[in-house]
Amino acid sequence: MQSKKEEVKQQIEAAALKVFFRKGFSDAKMNDIADEIQISVGNIYTYFKNKKELFYSVVPASLVDYLKHVLVENIRIDNQTSFDDVNNEEKSALVQEQVNILTQYRMQIVIIFERNKGTVYSNARNELIDLMIETKKPYLKKSYKRYQIETEENLILLNIIAGNVINMVLDLLKREMSADSRKRIFEALSLYWLHGIKSINE
Repeated sequence: MQSKKEEVKQQIEAAALKVFFRKGFSDAKMNDIADEIQISVGNIYTYFKNKKELFYSVVPASLVDYLKHVLVENIRIDNQTSFDDVNNEEKSALVQEQVNILTQYRMQIVIIFERNKGTVYSNARNELIDLMIETKKPYLKKSYKRYQIETEENLILLNIIAGNVINMVLDLLKREMSADSRKRIFEALSLYWLHGIKSINE
């Protein structure tokens, strides 16, 4: 009996995730979730007291912290040493971890950073941008050979680039495609991001 209850709970969570991904937290209704798996709304309330509790069950804060850590790890590694000098095994492991996260938590990531109205994640995008900039800050130079730019201008530039990186990742995650295609495109985007930053920060 307990096994059956856990199975129903997992079905509700899976249905909720699909609905939150399609509609966002604010526009999603418990009826939408019930219709997704053909059960009564009352049955959902047997397992979750309200929509908010269900939402944080499928998009927990611990996941957000983990995502932020993994998504900025490239910046840290690239600045501590030349990314080209990192051994292939370590580089491959880092990219693979990121690909696995983007594949496993594709819908949660889109929800957290784009379909978050009415949740504690409403500022998650700006928080991630700030974290990316803070991670890069210790490695900024006072002058660059490619352009003349002040510290304040450099921070604005990094803000724009970080925002574009998030947009590219979200665009990739919202598209329907095979896991292999998503992996290959993400690897290409990672190279674009890393080498683009490196070229302007010499």
